[in-house]
Amino acid sequence: MEKQIYMTPKQPFFVTSSEHYIKYVMNRFGIVHFYQCKTGNAPRYAIPDGCVDMVFCCDSSNPYAEICGTVLTPENVLLNSNTYYFGVRFLPGYNPVLGSNVMMSELINRRVPFEVLINDRRMAEGILGTTDFRRQISIFMKSYMSIYNRVCPAENRSLLVLHSLNLLIRSSGSISMEQIADDTGYTMRYINKCFHNATGLSPKQFSKIVRFQTAVSALNEPLGRSLTEIADDLGYFDQAHFIRDFKQFTGLTPKKYQSSIENNEFRQKLNIIDEII
Repeated sequence: MEKQIYMTPKQPFFVTSSEHYIKYVMNRFGIVHFYQCKTGNAPRYAIPDGCVDMVFCCDSSNPYAEICGTVLTPENVLLNSNTYYFGVRFLPGYNPVLGSNVMMSELINRRVPFEVLINDRRMAEGILGTTDFRRQISIFMKSYMSIYNRVCPAENRSLLVLHSLNLLIRSSGSISMEQIADDTGYTMRYINKCFHNATGLSPKQFSKIVRFQTAVSALNEPLGRSLTEIADDLGYFDQAHFIRDFKQFTGLTPKKYQSSIENNEFRQKLNIIDEII
């Protein structure tokens, strides 16, 4: 069976607006990575990444957990300042509410209380009761895998949707619907229907998000390529189209975004760990 291609979705404003941010990359079982941060006083904005997150607010006076679908425009999230948050980010288009009938379209631009969709009070209380990052990951995985191994051996995806997702990710969002239809032998209408049912997004929406996230990754690199080179590499008609799309998803031009991550010590605050044992 075709394997999933994992991308590395970024939420840079989670990092820049926090006192510190730690991440552990898994790329297995539908999970892209785990993260923990202690928020500062600046607003935390989520940007489109195609992902669903499980977010746990470890505020001793008012703890809570949410399942957060991808946003389509910048949105203020992680609302508590000076607070520890633990999060699990899932593969773009992947539904982490295992064994349920929840439609991914129901999660787009929404934050749903954890207990509404997942009946696992022990896991939630365990994660909310500690700020030990490795311990939080261990608690989550013990509960998650007990369900995953039973209901999700193939990660619960149709081959058509999986293949289409892989084509979009491999091409950094530049492949057209016509090319996907030619590659798969299905009509664009049928692909669009299956893709939307599985991910909550149309292939066109998802391709724009993938291309945008690829641009974010490029802009995060110090001494990276010029804006013109990035726009050309990602297949934009011209730099103006690149700037317009980027601003739609972040509220900033690419140049202002680069200044923002530099001024707010993005690379200094980001700590990626190699192991959790």
